[in-house]
Amino acid sequence: MSAAPLLLLEVNTPKIWDWHYFQHIAAILKAHHFNGLIIHQQSLIADLAAPSPGCRPGDIRHLIHRRDHALLYLQKVSRYCDEHHLQLWLQGEATPDCSEQKAKFPEFFLTESRGDDASFTDWLFGHAIPELLRLLPSVRGLRLSLSTPDMSNEAWKGVLNLLYQSVRRQGRQLVLRDYRDKSWPRHMLKTALEALPGDVRASVKATELDYRPGFANNPNLTTLTGFTKWLEFDMWGIEYGWTLLPCYLLEEFHQRLQWFSGQEGAMPEAVTLRLNWEWIPDLELTDSLNEINLYGLARQVREPDSTPAALLRAWLQTHAVAPLPLHLETLFSNLLSASYEWSCKTPTLLGRVLQSHSQPPATFQQALHLLHLDTRSANWAQAFQPLMPADDPELGQQQFQLIELERQQTLFLAGHMQTLAQQLQSDNHLSPAFTRRLTDTTTRALWYTRAYSAVTRAIVLRIWIRKYGAQSGMARQFTDALQALRSISRELDVWFTGEGEKHPYIFRNLLSPARLNDLARSLEQEAPDDVSMAARALAVNQRGSE
Repeated sequence: MSAAPLLLLEVNTPKIWDWHYFQHIAAILKAHHFNGLIIHQQSLIADLAAPSPGCRPGDIRHLIHRRDHALLYLQKVSRYCDEHHLQLWLQGEATPDCSEQKAKFPEFFLTESRGDDASFTDWLFGHAIPELLRLLPSVRGLRLSLSTPDMSNEAWKGVLNLLYQSVRRQGRQLVLRDYRDKSWPRHMLKTALEALPGDVRASVKATELDYRPGFANNPNLTTLTGFTKWLEFDMWGIEYGWTLLPCYLLEEFHQRLQWFSGQEGAMPEAVTLRLNWEWIPDLELTDSLNEINLYGLARQVREPDSTPAALLRAWLQTHAVAPLPLHLETLFSNLLSASYEWSCKTPTLLGRVLQSHSQPPATFQQALHLLHLDTRSANWAQAFQPLMPADDPELGQQQFQLIELERQQTLFLAGHMQTLAQQLQSDNHLSPAFTRRLTDTTTRALWYTRAYSAVTRAIVLRIWIRKYGAQSGMARQFTDALQALRSISRELDVWFTGEGEKHPYIFRNLLSPARLNDLARSLEQEAPDDVSMAARALAVNQRGSE
């Protein structure tokens, strides 16, 4: 039987630089028996690199102080990891592009020639990174995000080998991963790995772009044959609600791990669990209902025979004040099952993406862009059909009806979750703090669903009119849909200044009334003149009646 994968917790800066926060992270590492910690920031390597001799220290004194502080802090973290037998990894971008980097290495950015770009990469890989690793001897290795190189393929292979040699010379390991650069062909990571020795690891996201519940496994998990892999999961929820919305993933995680081991004949060498995102520092996964995903996946990795149902019961019992009766476990299980189906359907359109970082699109053009992404959705039956093709109005009508059915299903699921949460709150077996968390989460889900229902209907009607014209009363339906979209925006605005004040303030950013109004305005402007004029006239009449 093969050994269990390494279990590594991935934490984004800047919060990790706070020692009090690190103590919180240390408690999570201990509670879930992690093997190590990955500290992640895209500019981390550039920030930690010593300035080149070509810069004037007086011009970058603040950057020098920041680097010195970060190194001292990482040395303290290293001592903690050594004492507790934890691995420590650093993650950043292999070819960072940031203003701090250009200030620290000015001689490499005086021209825009490819030669200078290559020279900087040579300096970073051959000098700056080795020097950094010498100052942090406890760091096990680097996990670097790849992006499109600004040099020829042969030069890129050369600098990658320089990087590999500089890392391995000090006994560290190198892990390469895909990054957000959507211009890459899918074989780019494979090409980079093939240019390097076989002990370089490939770190691959579970789904292709960001973690999206219900979406197909990343194709690189099967095309990168022959390479030792790390498997990345996002616990935090950049694509399913920033921990503010309910999303139960243990069944899906279980299926993905089983699928991977079936494909590869063994589990991945390491499984990494991302805990937060650097650009929203005020939300904690451990304060949310979705903490169950962290709890459960950490145990699934170590104990492959554990079932999601058993893990759900064990986690729920940790929030109980007395042994739980079976009917409460069933209520909670039903709530979580509904949250998974709800997460897969609410911010999508027949399996297509209709959100960006969990936010609704702000314009019609952004909506069209999102809907045409290569999503590789698990909803194969609809996601790979053209959406409302101009030459097939019959198919368009069928899709229109399916979308309407999806809207009704998501509204039902959101209401059902809130009802179940209220039933759980009325029972005294669970702690009041936990049941309050449940009701708050499902309340936010209901608002999110109402808003998305209005967003979806308005966008779909606009696409219909664009493809087939405004016949059959569609112009009036579109005008009514814009009215409903603006109405939910006003209701949200009122809620945010009242009951919504009790919820995390960032929820207003996730579901911004101003963003919904921007979308309504964009849809109105993009509509044909006669439809647009009718919609504007109705909006004016509404404002007058208010």
